[in-house]
Amino acid sequence: MKKLFYVIVLFAFLIFGMSFYVNNPQPVVLKYYLGLEKELPLAVLLLITLVIGVFVGYFASILKSLKLRRNLARANRAVKSLESEHAVG
Repeated sequence: MKKLFYVIVLFAFLIFGMSFYVNNPQPVVLKYYLGLEKELPLAVLLLITLVIGVFVGYFASILKSLKLRRNLARANRAVKSLESEHAVG
């Protein structure tokens, strides 16, 4: 049932994306540093921006997750140390 839901959501996003692309075919010029210029349809430029944003957000969440795991491992070591001191004493 969950797979069917994901397929329906994916299909809805594809339909929405295709209709957005069809309704926004006008070219947009992206000017970057050092005279670099690229002309792309508006929908493609927005899609590229979305994908870059998703990757940046995912990378940031991975970094945060690694930091939290490191803190958890440190806390677990401290707990084990305290437990072993309590068991000895």
